Amino acid sequence: MLGLLLAVPAMAKGAKDVCGDRPDCIVKGTQRVLKGHEVVELSLGQGGAEDDERYKCEQKEWWLRRPDKSVVKLLGTCGDDPNSVMEDDVSVQKNRFSYTDAGGTRVRGASVVELQLVPLTWASGRQYSYDVLSHEGQEGRFNYITFEGRSTKESDGCQALEAQLVPRVQVPANFLSEGWKRMSLGRCSVDGSFVLLGKAQGKEDARIRAVLTHENVLLVEVMDDTWAGPGEKWLADDHVELWLSGWAPTSFKLCGDEADEEEQTGLRQWGIRIADGQVFPAYGNPQEPLPVEVVREGKVARLKIQLPGKSGGLTVIYSDSDGGKKQELMVGTSPLRFGRAVTLSPVWHVSPAQATCEVKENQLVPVLTELRPKPGEAAISD
Repeated sequence: MLGLLLAVPAMAKGAKDVCGDRPDCIVKGTQRVLKGHEVVELSLGQGGAEDDERYKCEQKEWWLRRPDKSVVKLLGTCGDDPNSVMEDDVSVQKNRFSYTDAGGTRVRGASVVELQLVPLTWASGRQYSYDVLSHEGQEGRFNYITFEGRSTKESDGCQALEAQLVPRVQVPANFLSEGWKRMSLGRCSVDGSFVLLGKAQGKEDARIRAVLTHENVLLVEVMDDTWAGPGEKWLADDHVELWLSGWAPTSFKLCGDEADEEEQTGLRQWGIRIADGQVFPAYGNPQEPLPVEVVREGKVARLKIQLPGKSGGLTVIYSDSDGGKKQELMVGTSPLRFGRAVTLSPVWHVSPAQATCEVKENQLVPVLTELRPKPGEAAISD
């Protein structure tokens, strides 16, 4: 249901700043949010298909009115999909405006956009879906303020799977060319928090961070107290494992121990040795070149990897081998199961209109983009 129970509807007298000269404009209510700002809800009469009653809807708009009397259109909608069993929703809180665009019958899903109102920026995004016949559901959520995201996939009869989202974001050109060699990825990157093997021996033992740029370059930062390699077998050396799939992990079934042919198609693995940057094609026998640069300084190793094409799923793992004889500790961005593309981390695309990454104090930090819609446009596109 779209609407805010804020006040008794009134004609748009004194609301020319948001209604303009539209004769059907009615102010349905206002809500104060923060520091003299308020959200105004408008009804603009009936819209939709003129010749079909099923597709007629109430046109609505929401505007942000600021203390300086300027206004910004937040959202314009024309009601729910008549074929859907789900309803759209708008919510206004102290400094948040959120819109849920829901729909579907058998596969029911929604996209949720949450804005921060002062200043006007993206706050978070969420996407979820559920198949009522297969009883399989999935969700991805990303917080633009903390720059962290998680995905969850669930299905009847098997254990739920969580993974971290890998952000794909714009970074400064000078950082991509040279700055990555000496500066930290900071909060603009995902921290590999899943332990796949072993146990860390202290805070400085085996950590990994990664971020994907709009140029399809994966930047990786590895921290370790002791480096091992090169040796006779790369698996026993300190190395980064990169798993890629052209399909998003959400495309595949969760249950089952083995992947079907569709899930295996396009799934590739490489090993990258920290000691010398040598690349070892592994699972899927990938033939594409994988250009890699490695810079190591003290307890930090930094990698720049040019990926071969766009990736829907991507997991980065650091394999630590302090003794140089076997894999002792493995940490990554998802609880990867060998050969299962469904267990990769989804990629979350961050547009420059939402946020970018900038260099501050020798590390990348996320910077939210203030929204300034053009006349006639809204901050949220329905």
